[in-house]
Amino acid sequence: MRADLTRHMAGRAKTVGVKFLEKKRYLPKDLEKDREMSTNSLLKIAIDGPAGSGKSTVAHEVANRLKITYLDTGAMYRAITLKLLRARCDLDDSSGVEALLAGTTLQVLPGGQVILDGENVTEAIRTPAVNAAVSPVAELLAVRQKMVRQQQEIAGASEGIVMEGRDIASTVMPDAPFKFYLDAALPVRARRRLEEQLDKGLPLSYENILDEIKERDRIDSERALSPLAVTPGTVVIDTTSLSIDEVVDRILQEINRGRD
Repeated sequence: MRADLTRHMAGRAKTVGVKFLEKKRYLPKDLEKDREMSTNSLLKIAIDGPAGSGKSTVAHEVANRLKITYLDTGAMYRAITLKLLRARCDLDDSSGVEALLAGTTLQVLPGGQVILDGENVTEAIRTPAVNAAVSPVAELLAVRQKMVRQQQEIAGASEGIVMEGRDIASTVMPDAPFKFYLDAALPVRARRRLEEQLDKGLPLSYENILDEIKERDRIDSERALSPLAVTPGTVVIDTTSLSIDEVVDRILQEINRGRD
């Protein structure tokens, strides 16, 4: 039983391969109508991928070069995870989770600052505790409904956006004309994430990071709602041996080709 976040993340799991999905419904029917909001403006770019694939850095640079909005949806799930951790919320208590969400305000500012209930939590959402807990929190129906609605509203209001996460092409912007899935070899992803954590002064080992990413891959790929997967029409890019600029250039080439 999923009594709390810490116990839920105690086990280790094997690496899960990427799934290729057929077109299907990923969210309850009451969210299907919200998809219309994500298709009414100019340039929509969806970038998905697992932890350590480079999607955040790449998506941010693509948005900079195109001079359009960038949204890190993972930061939104991290913010909700932080709130549930602070409240010591039992994830099996759906009423308690819904009550906390009902009283939650969340903003991601243009510069990437994350504001949770009026507090700047940009740094607080990047801790090992949040890293370990974000996937099980993202599995919760109430959390996904709230986040997807807000993300679709942001997409619908923008005149162009690069949105990155794990279910952008499948759920948030399924009609985006440009869809990309970034991946990399597991050891490379683990080393990248370790470097990020060490740069922040966090004393983590490669083995710990590797186990954490394996578990996140498993949860994200196996969840019933909006699983991490490659959707039809998505361009898959293996970033294992590529620089950030090389990945960005490849994406921009695909976009320019599609707009000709």
